[in-house]
Amino acid sequence: MKIYFNNSLRDDLALPATGGGWLLGDGAFESLRTYSGRAFALERHLDRLEQTLNELKIAAPSRAQLVQGVEETIAANPASPFGRLRITVFGDGNWMVTHIEYKPEARFLKLCLSPIKRYSLDLTSGMKTISYQASAVALRQAASKGFDDAVFINERGEVMESALANLLWFKDGQWFTPELNSGCLPGVVRALLVESFGVIQAPLLVEDLENVDGLALTSSVREIVGVQAFESYLYSNSQPIDTLASSFHSWILGNLEQ
Repeated sequence: MKIYFNNSLRDDLALPATGGGWLLGDGAFESLRTYSGRAFALERHLDRLEQTLNELKIAAPSRAQLVQGVEETIAANPASPFGRLRITVFGDGNWMVTHIEYKPEARFLKLCLSPIKRYSLDLTSGMKTISYQASAVALRQAASKGFDDAVFINERGEVMESALANLLWFKDGQWFTPELNSGCLPGVVRALLVESFGVIQAPLLVEDLENVDGLALTSSVREIVGVQAFESYLYSNSQPIDTLASSFHSWILGNLEQ
């Protein structure tokens, strides 16, 4: 695999043993899917990356540099039909782009409640930073109990997101997603579903997860993945999830950036 690092492609990469950035978990990233070499919603991801870097007071590469890095990395590492593109900017100014093959999961997931409570106004709430400690711990805890992912709640007991994705729930014929003031990530797919698919933003208390008709995870890499169970509660109706996932996938294919 060729890695794009600081404006050039490299066959390998040795990160500095001293300094900030990766040693301190100081930086931000974006991860998205490619479709036969075409990036999905790249401009939206770059907008969010630049906003995050600005809030973290990290100097950002120019938009032109980032786009060139993405294009050269995808060309040097073909992945078909799907790839996972990641853009990472470290706090010390170094940055890199990688592109690897991606194989979608064809299964419904089992979620548990994470014992880690998140604060909605935390500095990094709503940001994709390279410090993923809370999510990493939550995933290990979930795996130890036989679950695939974990649900975070905030200080008000509201559902925020999972350790890896935004959440959607289906109730009375309508799809919903947590409000941004819950502290959840302003996901790109989440925003597109609100803008173009009528998904409504609303609060959801954790105890109400067993009162919804369906649950799904969503991200730019995974698109929409159904949830089979939350803790011991089983969701029996997968049709709304299948319908939304199929419609959204078709929408993506018709709206890929050139």
